[in-house]
Amino acid sequence: MKKIFVTYYPGILLFVVALLVGLYVYQDYGMSWDEPEQRAPGIMAYDYMVSGKEDLFNVGTDSHGAGFEILLVFFERKMNITNTRDIYLMRHLVTHIFFLISVFFGYVLVYRLFKNKLLASLGFIMLLCAPRIYAHSFFNSKDVPFLSMVIISLALYQLAFEKNKPVFYLVLGLACGYMTSIRIMGVMLCCFVVLSMISDMISGYAKKERQGRAVVNLLLFTLGACSLLFAAWPYLWRDPLHHFTDSFSKFSHFDWGGVVLFNGKMEQGVLPWSYFPTWFLISNPELWLMAGFAGMVWIMVAFFKQPLSFLRNTTERNFLIYLLCFCGPIFAVLFLHSIIYDDWRHLYFVYPPFVLMALYFLNKVINGKYRVAALAGCLLQVGSVLYFMVKDHPFQQVYFNRFVSHDKEYLRRHYDLEYWGGGFYQGLKHLLATRQGEIKINTDLAGSVPYRNNVRMLTEDEKSRINFVDEAHADYFITNYRMHPDDFPYPKVEYSISVFNSTILCIYKMH
Repeated sequence: MKKIFVTYYPGILLFVVALLVGLYVYQDYGMSWDEPEQRAPGIMAYDYMVSGKEDLFNVGTDSHGAGFEILLVFFERKMNITNTRDIYLMRHLVTHIFFLISVFFGYVLVYRLFKNKLLASLGFIMLLCAPRIYAHSFFNSKDVPFLSMVIISLALYQLAFEKNKPVFYLVLGLACGYMTSIRIMGVMLCCFVVLSMISDMISGYAKKERQGRAVVNLLLFTLGACSLLFAAWPYLWRDPLHHFTDSFSKFSHFDWGGVVLFNGKMEQGVLPWSYFPTWFLISNPELWLMAGFAGMVWIMVAFFKQPLSFLRNTTERNFLIYLLCFCGPIFAVLFLHSIIYDDWRHLYFVYPPFVLMALYFLNKVINGKYRVAALAGCLLQVGSVLYFMVKDHPFQQVYFNRFVSHDKEYLRRHYDLEYWGGGFYQGLKHLLATRQGEIKINTDLAGSVPYRNNVRMLTEDEKSRINFVDEAHADYFITNYRMHPDDFPYPKVEYSISVFNSTILCIYKMH
């Protein structure tokens, strides 16, 4: 135990600091647009598990699975939480702690890959302080838990193949099964694991090694993955093969009729192929982007020079897996014409493998003659990101780098900003703090859902003072400009929140 602590103490210290910060700020985040919809499948799945109630099969379900939602509902029921505000605060805290645990797994993985505490600490910070992902780690119980399980599964992949013991393959299978129960895209990493195991079996057969243990390892991984996938996804309990393939089909061709603002144009349906690349390039820290793409190139060049070192059970093969985990989902989205929207949150899970490729490059540079320059650049990038995250708290989800203009209102008129509407919470709290008695509010069509959601985040006394009325009787109009990036024709701005010189929430005084 002492040896483990000495080895991983920087990661433990960073985890403790991050946890204390999370406990301090988690109540600052409002409720996102989708949170009630995300909770509903968890309730149906939990009720079916506990009491056999079959709403799960009678109501349309999505293709993401309910593995993490069941966990959140379990906490809700066992802690006997009934107040709406308390339910969602609990969900925010649990989701964030789960994310922090995965980031610590990321620290362990980076240390095991490079045997470098400094690089492992940098990896921890890169995973934790991705501004958009950090904010989503409180209110997004769909995309971020899946990202978290990707990190955990990649760490267990490295451990299992390095130790090459049956128990680790079983644990890896359990992790991959649970990951897939959250989002069905997890099956892709499962396939990469199986391919790695088959590659090792072929290599062992060529060396005339016995294959008994390799077969057992493969069977244990498959058993672990299938058993926990089945256990954590009650929708599969009835006709598992049909429901699994049906969910995969829905995931691949999800029908979404919403509208997004992209490059100054309103887009609907299947978005331009440039949607993800553009968002990825303008919403991640600049140095991490340059290091990540440099790492990709370095890995591909090294692979073509020495392909066997990346196909056999070596440290290098881990980086080939990271390359596949980054490129595979992106090509799948483009090939299947899958719909993605709301920046790139559906593909947030490709960020961890991208970070690992960035660290591959940074490791080469830090151990070379440009060590001081590389460390100075990393320090400046971390400082810049942390400054933004503190200054514009709790709106880290509206982060844009310097690859896109920060001119006044440019971002508002070209991209969706605070699209999930958590900022309505801050707007309501401002009115409650500065006005007495009843507060009559009206909002635009796109703001009605997040407005009502965030009223549910208020205390009972605060709720009694908020009244949603029609435009003729309202004292205030509130908007986050979703689907309406232009100004509204009301006489006075009562309150507004801006990030990077663009307004993300505005309250107009009606009279």
